[in-house]
Amino acid sequence: MIVPRPALEVRPDLAGVAPYLSPQLVAAHRMNTNESPYPPPPALVAELLMELGSVALNRYPDRDATGLFEALAAHAEWSPEGLWIANGSNEVLMHLFLAFGGPGRTVLVFEPTYALHTLIPKIAGTGVMNATRAESWRIDLDTAAGIVAERRPEIVMLCSPNNPSGGTEPLDTVRALLEEAPGIVVVDEAYAEFAPRDDSVRALLSEHSNLIIVKTFSKAWSLAGARIGYLLGDPLLIRALTRVRLPYHLSALTQTAALVALRHSEAILSSVERIVAERERISVELQAMGVKTFPSRANFVLFQIDDAPGVWEGLLSKGVLVRNYSDHEGMRNCLRVTAGLPEETTAFLRAMSEILDD
Repeated sequence: MIVPRPALEVRPDLAGVAPYLSPQLVAAHRMNTNESPYPPPPALVAELLMELGSVALNRYPDRDATGLFEALAAHAEWSPEGLWIANGSNEVLMHLFLAFGGPGRTVLVFEPTYALHTLIPKIAGTGVMNATRAESWRIDLDTAAGIVAERRPEIVMLCSPNNPSGGTEPLDTVRALLEEAPGIVVVDEAYAEFAPRDDSVRALLSEHSNLIIVKTFSKAWSLAGARIGYLLGDPLLIRALTRVRLPYHLSALTQTAALVALRHSEAILSSVERIVAERERISVELQAMGVKTFPSRANFVLFQIDDAPGVWEGLLSKGVLVRNYSDHEGMRNCLRVTAGLPEETTAFLRAMSEILDD
């Protein structure tokens, strides 16, 4: 039997790379992808619909998204020249690794963490150097500094709050790595709005020209479907990203959605407090059931339980979809649940109680 073959094989360095997969299953309560359970405020939606009516879809958008950069700079209190905006934070990371990674360069990643922090560098042809987190899920500073001093990676990748564990890195750890690193330190703060403000590395930005902070509109901003991400950094670094973007990479629709969202930022972010309350409720109730939880400053809770795959199946059978991490290295029997609406929390906790009582 003749086995069909493609006209051209994939790049050899990508042959063994698995694509990113996150189950998109039908469930009454989707608590697996850390989206906001709250839709954008009605006033935002109404204004967006009105604004879209005047978008000239037959014309290319503003290539440099000048209005959006200026509005976001005002919100972030950073210069427009030190901003970069793309279609979700994953594309921001892709642009970073296309510009500063590539063959002959390496990134240091601390596992377990967000899977795309390893996958995106590989797609860009960057070497990946993996280090293991301490038992607390935090980075051990002495170990990390030693690796950076010995191996000299061009890029150090951090995630704070870390996904999937939920904890933040102490500013002293980040500061020490910034001072030791020969290149740039990228801190993914996708979940920073759910943590105390003092946990953010934003205060270090003016002190360290090698710090890049990546942010997203997909979590606290309730705009996962709009695909908007951005970064803050030194303008001298950001300038290089124009070399790797595609022409007109931000559509007129994306620019309009982001601009309208910025005008409604206070209303959008008002949901953060409610989500944090549900996160704490989940942690307390799971602990009362005898389930081990890990401290979280994000919009989710990681927990460890015997027969996690079976529990995951049991939850799904009861209409609750969570994320199964039990097959990830170092995360045996771990599941992650997104903090959602109060009624979603109730459904999840009821299902967990029933499973544990069986």
